[in-house]
Amino acid sequence: MKRILLFTLLLSLVSGPLLDAQSNSKGTIEITFNNIRNQDGWITIGINHRNPENFPRNADIELQFEKNGMKDGSLTVQVRDQPYGMYAISVLDDENRDLEIEMFMGIPREGFGFSTNPPFKLRAPRFEECSFEVNQPVTKISIDLRYAGKGR
Repeated sequence: MKRILLFTLLLSLVSGPLLDAQSNSKGTIEITFNNIRNQDGWITIGINHRNPENFPRNADIELQFEKNGMKDGSLTVQVRDQPYGMYAISVLDDENRDLEIEMFMGIPREGFGFSTNPPFKLRAPRFEECSFEVNQPVTKISIDLRYAGKGR
C-alpha cells in the first residue's frame, strides 16, 4: 500500500509540471489576407478566444496592420504569444481608418472577412463557423476579403 501511495505521489510530482507546461503553451497565428483591393487605410482584426459568445461584435483583442507589406492583393502578418486554444477572427479592410465598417443601405462599402472563410449569409457568422485551433508553435490561416459595395 505504501508503494502505491509513494508511486502515485512521485507520478503527480513528475506529471504536474508537464501538464502545467502544456496548458501554458503559446503559439503564433500567421494570417494571410487575400483579395485586398487597394493600399488605402489599414487591416483591422478582432480576435476572439476567451469570450466566444461575443464574436464578432466585441473582440478580446483588436489589432491594426499597415498595408505597406502588401503584394498582389495579399498581406501576411503574425500575432505572437497566443495561448493554445480555439480562436475566431473577424477582419475589416478599414480604408478610411475610422475603426468602423462603412455601410450604405445595409451593404458594406469596405472589405470584410472571417477566419475559415465561411459562406456568405444575411447574418454575421457564429464563433463555431469561424473557429480554428492554435495547438502548435505556428498556426497558418488564410482569410479572403469580400467587397459587396463599390466603396472608394
